[in-house]
Amino acid sequence: MTEGHPFPSEQGSLLDDGVPAYPAAAAQTGDGDVDTLLLPLAGMSDIPVQDQTAAYETLHDGLLSELNTDHG
Repeated sequence: MTEGHPFPSEQGSLLDDGVPAYPAAAAQTGDGDVDTLLLPLAGMSDIPVQDQTAAYETLHDGLLSELNTDHG
């Protein structure tokens, strides 16, 4: 049996400089509208933490709207 890290909160993906590692760009989904909505994720580390909730809510609302859009 493999044991987990004794301190999961210390298991994050911090770089040597202490900055969290974020993907440089969101993966392409194949849907241009969704890909456009995901673009701001690449800059999430530049947004102050107190503003990230609003940024994720905006992303969520945009994705929900796109999901409910009739493309037929």
